Amino acid sequence: MPTSAAFITLPASAADTFEVIITARNRDSVRSEKDRFLGERRDAEARWTSLRDSVSRLKATIAEVKDAISGASSREKLARKDKRDGDRIAALADKRRLERSLAILEARFDLRTAQVEEARHQRDFLDASIRADDAELAIAERREQVLPDDPTQRTAFQELTSRWLQALRTRSARSNDVEDRRFRVVEAQIELLRRQRG
Repeated sequence: MPTSAAFITLPASAADTFEVIITARNRDSVRSEKDRFLGERRDAEARWTSLRDSVSRLKATIAEVKDAISGASSREKLARKDKRDGDRIAALADKRRLERSLAILEARFDLRTAQVEEARHQRDFLDASIRADDAELAIAERREQVLPDDPTQRTAFQELTSRWLQALRTRSARSNDVEDRRFRVVEAQIELLRRQRG
């Protein structure tokens, strides 16, 4: 005769399925870290704004140099047509000098654009870090108010822990984004150096 499920005896350890996944740190250390992140966030925002301004200025400079190249090309064609070799050679030299400057400016523009993206992702990482610290502080505050082993409070702790883990996951993803952008910045620096040497 089959045994009814109601009569199966479970070990005592199987009845408690709650596990503290991650333990919150001391509130003072979390607050200290959060304050540091807030300061870094302000710095990252200022850096991002400054780099965006630099990109705008470089864009305008590139447009000016392209216009100057066009003017040098026109002077060269006119001098060739009028058979003025001295003027043609001078215009050609100007054009080549401007083209070299343009190549360097474009590489610098690419570098600044990569730095803008890196700064934006750094800012996003810091935002995620601040949110993670806020979630950790919420757990620490709740822990001080009630006993975490109280079964009636487990749901609240699980919800807070879930929010915290989500924030930690987001922070880790943003950290990976920052590293990816740092790689791109280094690639742009290498290209700028190559063009400056060439």
